[in-house]
Amino acid sequence: MDCVQNGFVVYMLKFMRVDIPSISNQLNEDQVFQIINKNFSQLNNIWFKFQMEWLKGTYSSFNDHDKYLIIIYLVQKTMNFFSSSFVVLDYESYYLKNKIEISNFNIINISKDLLITKETARRKVLELEKIGVLKRDKKKIILDRSKLDFQKTGRSIGSISNFLSKLTEAIAKNGCLDKKYSKDLIESYIKKNFTHCWKLFYEMQIPLVLGWKKSFGDFETWHIWAIIVTQNSFKNSKAMGSLVSREKYIDELFKEGVGINAMSVSELSGIPRATVVRKINNLLKKKLILIDEKKLYHPGKIDIKKYSDINKKAMELLSTFTCKLINLIQLNKLK
Repeated sequence: MDCVQNGFVVYMLKFMRVDIPSISNQLNEDQVFQIINKNFSQLNNIWFKFQMEWLKGTYSSFNDHDKYLIIIYLVQKTMNFFSSSFVVLDYESYYLKNKIEISNFNIINISKDLLITKETARRKVLELEKIGVLKRDKKKIILDRSKLDFQKTGRSIGSISNFLSKLTEAIAKNGCLDKKYSKDLIESYIKKNFTHCWKLFYEMQIPLVLGWKKSFGDFETWHIWAIIVTQNSFKNSKAMGSLVSREKYIDELFKEGVGINAMSVSELSGIPRATVVRKINNLLKKKLILIDEKKLYHPGKIDIKKYSDINKKAMELLSTFTCKLINLIQLNKLK
């Protein structure tokens, strides 16, 4: 009987033709970082645009960046549980129900991990419970998406897929991939393996935005400063050409360019104009931005090394995320 069973297993393995993936064909994070670094001016505008859209979406959900970050911090814990349990939900299945159970949490961890005081963390969690977004059901903690119009991930998936498609084109030109992956192929893979892919996204995005928050003190100040810098970078990058390294791009970034007024910053960020003006005044005092005779704001004098170091850490996180995702798509092609 054992011989029959063993023979059947061998037959099935031959029939299924299981391919063992080649380790040498896998991308590594340093490769991806170097390619992003080399093609920075070509890729950065796409990435900047996505980050500005994402930040606006996070703010508009609660008129508060920190509350949204608390939510995705808790959602990430649930996705970690799915991943460790070898459970992968597709996009449609995950959003089929408005109520999802999230892992237990404590205020001390939220405060420490998200760089907010314990008092602020406690107050924001209570506010989320008051509006019904978070609910306690005996030992369970439920996230109720129906209580608020949360930022939909569909648009973010599309933007990330577009960026990854452009990145795979650069990787292919470098000889590390056979060909560019299309936006549609990448988007389809992410939606099919949504909870695992979005776990990887949160592992990148949460520390990435926290790195900038730590430097500027709060999300709103960073968000406003980033929009002013982004407007400048779009104009300067066109003058630089298509292939400029990250180091040269940053050197050119703070040269005089196109300015932006407070109303436009408010519209692009979703932050009320009064808050924008208050944060802009603080940035002016610190000389992190400048104002010209037309009342337009420009990037000011900043410690380039400090900015470059934060940006480098952000790009390392991006390289880790994109490397893992592209390798997963490569493995999927073998099935």
